[in-house]
Amino acid sequence: MMKRVATPREGARFATGRQCRQRGIAAIEFAFTFTFLFLVIYGIATFGSVLYVQQAVSRAGEDGARALSQPSMMGLSDDALRKQRVQDAVHESLAGSLVVPEASNADSTSRLGWIKSHVTVTVVMTGAGGSAPATGAVVTVAYPYSANRLLPSLPLLDTSRWMPDTVTGRAAAALPS
Repeated sequence: MMKRVATPREGARFATGRQCRQRGIAAIEFAFTFTFLFLVIYGIATFGSVLYVQQAVSRAGEDGARALSQPSMMGLSDDALRKQRVQDAVHESLAGSLVVPEASNADSTSRLGWIKSHVTVTVVMTGAGGSAPATGAVVTVAYPYSANRLLPSLPLLDTSRWMPDTVTGRAAAALPS
């Protein structure tokens, strides 16, 4: 009995069939790899946006605390006026960052208006009580992050568990006497 030997034509046909099947497998591998890499990159970008907002809010709180030590504040004895100037400094600092949603980002006036209506700034004077002047202040800035994300949420991922609802920054300052 003789063994059958494949002709070159049959071998070529077999190789071509394998290549066609390999192309399909490559497409499936690409789909899985792309999905995984996209989710990783999305996670990094989302974490980066939260970190950016946290830095901007912390910097705004520091700018507000720094405003208390300005020479123009030293002669003021009215705490309400001091607090208003600190809030103005915080609002202006946040208006210079990228935390305002695109719909309210047309010009500096609309950015400032959005920040004043959505960001909470609390100034607490500390130190001596009664009629004695305050010796320090704590500035707290709260930004509603979950309602104003920089990147949209993906429907497949529940980011509410690992993303903050509110980003808070706090700074303290000693008042010059």
